[in-house]
Amino acid sequence: MKEIITYRLSGTGVWVYEFFDAARNRIGSVGSEIAPAAPIRINGDGFSWYSQFNMDNTIVPGTGRQVKDSRTGAELYRVIYWRPGLYQIRHTDGTSMQVEIREGRYLFGNPLEPVTAMTLRIESADWKPSYAVDVRPWFRTVIYEDISPEETLTLLSFPALRFY
Repeated sequence: MKEIITYRLSGTGVWVYEFFDAARNRIGSVGSEIAPAAPIRINGDGFSWYSQFNMDNTIVPGTGRQVKDSRTGAELYRVIYWRPGLYQIRHTDGTSMQVEIREGRYLFGNPLEPVTAMTLRIESADWKPSYAVDVRPWFRTVIYEDISPEETLTLLSFPALRFY
């Protein structure tokens, strides 16, 4: 089991979520400018991804947004909207994971299987990074299975990629 705290940093015209493990090591971030079609940037140790989607588009069941590798432009996975509170993360290798938003929690896993991870909105934490003036604890994610760093970053960045 692994616990990760997400902190939200705000600035003029931008937002950033930064992810820290229990040892207070920064493991990645996701952020963007505040604009309808600005790309979301996802960064981790050795990973640099992006996702661009014009939020003025109509969102209907089956609408997806691609996440691509910044170096190659290759699609890595898609976040697909099915209905309010139900999404799918579908990787290009054919694997997928369901994401259900229930009672303010993000539940990652597949039907009839144990939950892989759960993200919950929080308002306080025992520690916060000191280098930013406006930084607040935002999410607590508990990962119950042994997953890769790429999959960890995928789950942590989901709240920033989902359709509202």
